Amino acid sequence: MKPKYHSAKTILSPLTRLRDVGISVGQALTGTGLSLSILNKSEQHVNLSQELMFLRNLRKATGNPAIGLKVGSCYPLSLFGIYGYALMSAATVRDALKLAYEFVELSFAFYEHKMSFRGDHIVMSMSADDYNDDDVAMLNEREMIATLMILRGLMGEDFRLHSATLCNAPQASVAEYDKYFNCPVTFNADENALVFSADLLQIPILQSDSDTASLCIERCERLKARLTEEYDIEDEVRELILLRPGYFPPIEELAAKLNMSGRTLRRKLTAQGIGYQKIIDDLRFQLSREYLSTTNISVEQMSLLLGYSDPAHFSHAFRRWAGVAPSAFRSSFVAASR
Repeated sequence: MKPKYHSAKTILSPLTRLRDVGISVGQALTGTGLSLSILNKSEQHVNLSQELMFLRNLRKATGNPAIGLKVGSCYPLSLFGIYGYALMSAATVRDALKLAYEFVELSFAFYEHKMSFRGDHIVMSMSADDYNDDDVAMLNEREMIATLMILRGLMGEDFRLHSATLCNAPQASVAEYDKYFNCPVTFNADENALVFSADLLQIPILQSDSDTASLCIERCERLKARLTEEYDIEDEVRELILLRPGYFPPIEELAAKLNMSGRTLRRKLTAQGIGYQKIIDDLRFQLSREYLSTTNISVEQMSLLLGYSDPAHFSHAFRRWAGVAPSAFRSSFVAASR
């Protein structure tokens, strides 16, 4: 199971590094609802849609479609807190990877992760099917390099993969991929996967400590349980909708992604005092306010981004939510900001 949200470090680490090359905090955090003061709060979490918006902002600000490679490299194992310490305290690489998968909810993953044997090699594969096509290459590369950083944290910087495969086409020169993966990379493959010798599973972890490992595992178990308790079905529905900008799926389609029927999802939402259409309307209102206050796109373009076939339908809905027309809302925001 992939995490439902991440530690704020997943944004803070690349944000800090990219500020050194001229990316401003404002550029990076536009539309996320986040600020440095929020991100620096103790044990602050960010949801996946906020982080995805952050990544899109970086791609736009840098003009680099392969920004996922850079971001993934910003996650040394030590950044993962108690999750990282649990892995580093394990006896062998095999034990560490077992913990990595058991507590993947505490990682920075966007994807589902699996590990398998193929002959004399280990294949660590990762996949997801609920992201916008424009974001897939960036997320593939971020996920692959972030996972590789964990392997290097366990086995040392001289660790070498046998090979790597990416489902997407190259977003930069092959030399750029060589720099990050340091192994042969196959593009347009059937899976995103890192491949290395199975013999490496027996390598002892230098920082291994059984007492520390036990304490870390106990703490990971408590954190995992707390994350499960704190995250409800309404949050999950919102997250799945926000992961694909401009697409608001029928409830049956979204329910299938949650491995339940539309009827069951309606019942669960009703138990929390909200309906599916209300969630859609709230998200559309939130997004429309952001578009009106932070962009210059037209109402016609905005209506398409929000899933309306007729701009008049969007304008009518916005007037119902805000009490004013979209143009009046934008004008009042501009006047207030002067």
